[in-house]
Amino acid sequence: MKYTEVLLWILDSMDGKNYDEEKYRKNIEFVHSLGLRCDCVGWCKLNLSDSRADEILFEIEKFCKANGWGARGIYSRTYSDYESLWYELVPEQLKDTTIADSRKCKSAVGGSVEVLNIRAHREMKASPKCYGDFVLVPERFRDACIRHGISDVDFCYASDLGRYAAEQYFHLYSNNQIPKIATDRGIKSDKRRIAALGGYLPKIAKIFYDIQGIDLQDCYLESDMPSCNIAHAYLPGRYSFVGKNTFLIHKDFADILIREKALPKSALRPALTVKDAPLGYAVDNTAVMARPALSYINESIKEYEKLKSTPRPARAVSEKDALKILRSAKRERKEDFKRAMPKAFAEKIADTKYAPLLPYYSVANGGFLSDEYELFSYEDAVAEDRIFSKELQAEGLLEKKIDGAVIAKCADGDRILLCEDGGVIRISHEEPAAVEEWEGLSQFIADTTDI
Repeated sequence: MKYTEVLLWILDSMDGKNYDEEKYRKNIEFVHSLGLRCDCVGWCKLNLSDSRADEILFEIEKFCKANGWGARGIYSRTYSDYESLWYELVPEQLKDTTIADSRKCKSAVGGSVEVLNIRAHREMKASPKCYGDFVLVPERFRDACIRHGISDVDFCYASDLGRYAAEQYFHLYSNNQIPKIATDRGIKSDKRRIAALGGYLPKIAKIFYDIQGIDLQDCYLESDMPSCNIAHAYLPGRYSFVGKNTFLIHKDFADILIREKALPKSALRPALTVKDAPLGYAVDNTAVMARPALSYINESIKEYEKLKSTPRPARAVSEKDALKILRSAKRERKEDFKRAMPKAFAEKIADTKYAPLLPYYSVANGGFLSDEYELFSYEDAVAEDRIFSKELQAEGLLEKKIDGAVIAKCADGDRILLCEDGGVIRISHEEPAAVEEWEGLSQFIADTTDI
C-alpha cells in the first residue's frame, strides 16, 4: 500500500534559548539555502517523496554537526490508493469565541460528566466540530439520522447561550464501540517499532535529536468492524489528558449524508481497515467514553425544542456594532492598541484598497484584537501585503493568490485578507488556502475582538 511521508522540522541552536532573533535568522537562511520555504521562525515542511529528500536530510545533518545545532521535528505518514467501506468523521476545532462554558450533568454510569454550552452563531459553517474529547454535529446531521431511522447514535443538545438565531449543535454519542485500533501510541520511545515501520523514519531518528511526534494514520481491524451505520473508537489520554474520540460512518450512509448536504465532503476521509496491524503499530484497546444519562439527554432535547420555538434575531453585525466593540476593547486594553489615524492621513488613503478600514483606523490604527488576532496598522498592512506577494512569487504561486489585501495576522502566522468582494478570509501560513472566512469587516471585528 502506498503512503506519503511528511516531515515538519526546525533547527535548534542548543544554547538553551527558546526565543532568539539571531537563531531565527540563521534558521530561515539555512532553509532558504536548500531552496525551501518556512514560517517566520524556521519551521519547514518537507514532503519526503521529494527527489531531493536524501540530499536535504544530509545537509541538515551536516549543518548540525558543523555548528553544534540539533534538528527537531514531527513525522507523519498517510496511506493512499485504498478503498474503504468506512469513513472517519473529521471535525473542525470549535472557535474559542464559540465556547461559552461547560456544565456538569448526571452520567449514564453514575457520577457526573461535562457537556458544553456554546454560542452557535459564532460558527460560520455548519459542520462537525470538536473540542477536547467532545464531538459536536449540526442539527442537519441529526435531522438526517432521524429521517433515515438511524438508531446507532444519541444526540445531547449543546445549549446555545448566544443571542442570535443560528444552526444548533449536538454532542454525538455512538452505541457501537470498535474494540481495538492499531495506532502509533508509544512509538517515539521504541527503536524496534521505528525500525519496523521503515520508510524514512529510521533515518530521521538517527539524524534528529528530538522527534516530537510520530503521527501515523489509525488502522481498524476488519474483523472488529460492526454491522451498523455509525460506530466509534475512543482512546483516553492519547494526547496528554485529552482523549481521541473518532466516529466512523459506513460508506452507504456517508453517501446519503453528503447527498442530502447533512455533511460536507471535507468532513470525511476513508478509514484504513486492515486484516492485521501493520509493522510498527501497536494494537490499543478502546474505552467506553463517559456520556450523560438518558434522562439528561431527553431534557436537553426539550430545551432545544423550546429554543427553536422561540424567535431570535438574525445576526447581522453592522459597522456601528463592530465599532462599538472595538472602542470597548480599546477602552479596556489601551496598551494593546495604537492611536487613531489622523484625519489628514486618512484622506490620503480614501481611494486605496484599505479604504474600507478607515472607520476602524479612526478608532485605532492597529492593535491586538485578542491573543489570536492582530489588526495591522495601515503602514504595517501595506508592508505585509508586499511580503505576501513576494512569497507567492518566489514559490511560483501567484496564480493561487486571492484578490485582496493583507490586513491582520494570527498568532500562528496565518494572514487575514480583506477580499475585493468585501469578505474577509484567513490564509494558512503553510499554503495559500483559506481556512476560515467572515462575511465582512464588521463580522470579522466582532468575532475576533475580546472585550
